[in-house]
Amino acid sequence: MFIQQLLNGLTMGSIYALLAVGVSMIYKAMGMMNFAHGDTIMLSAFFCLTIYSAGLPLWAAILIAPFISAALGLCLERFVYRKLEYGSFSNLLIATVGVSFIMKNSAVGIWGAQKHNFPPLFSMKPIHIGSFTILPQCIGMLAIAAFFVGVLQLFFYKTKIGKCMRAAASNAEGATMMGINVSFTRFLTFGISAAFAAVAGILMSPIFYVSTTMATNVATKGFAAAILGGFGSITGGFVGGLILGIIEAIGGAYIATAYKDVISFVVLILVLYFCPNGLFGKKTEQKM
Repeated sequence: MFIQQLLNGLTMGSIYALLAVGVSMIYKAMGMMNFAHGDTIMLSAFFCLTIYSAGLPLWAAILIAPFISAALGLCLERFVYRKLEYGSFSNLLIATVGVSFIMKNSAVGIWGAQKHNFPPLFSMKPIHIGSFTILPQCIGMLAIAAFFVGVLQLFFYKTKIGKCMRAAASNAEGATMMGINVSFTRFLTFGISAAFAAVAGILMSPIFYVSTTMATNVATKGFAAAILGGFGSITGGFVGGLILGIIEAIGGAYIATAYKDVISFVVLILVLYFCPNGLFGKKTEQKM
């Protein structure tokens, strides 16, 4: 029973982890909280479903959708957030809320408010190991999340552009003095973050169906995971997502399913009480 719930927690935790990594990247690079991230997830799922419904194979739709989402993220950075010059945390916060409102209502106008079925990504045949059962989607979702986060870490620490992005995120003024194009690194960060949102949206679509509200609760959990791990830390976001998923699954199974959300957020508050910056976070200051 415990192992089964642990696997269930890792499944949902992998989605939370991808979301947490995306919002942590933007926070680290620009000092802003992107409340439109959940709507990027939703639009990515619709992009993938629309491409698939047009007659292309599912694998092709899955490959194309993240690029469309990345392009959307790049456009938002270039034509919306960059105009605010990243000078005020509150102004950027309001801008993301406005973008979220526009994205959600646009989706309702294009695809409607009803739920849409999404084809399964993995085999539905369970794998039996001893006394417990594993669904292929549990293994697949965790493996995909770990793969993308691992690739992202290699990109940041082993490539020249990745190192420039880290330098710009740590000290934008110092990076500019060293000849790093900070505007371009922020531009690229938004694209990568949106692509991660697309991966999360595609993975969760067979479970939650595709609708304009599919990511509302999950996006909140993604932010909670980022806070738990430490806002701005990619490793913290990934670990925080997995921990939150496990707490939610085990709490729901052994205490009450109706209170699983309450349990996960109570644990989050307790962790922040003793570790205000999260598990891997560092103290930062924000301009209001």
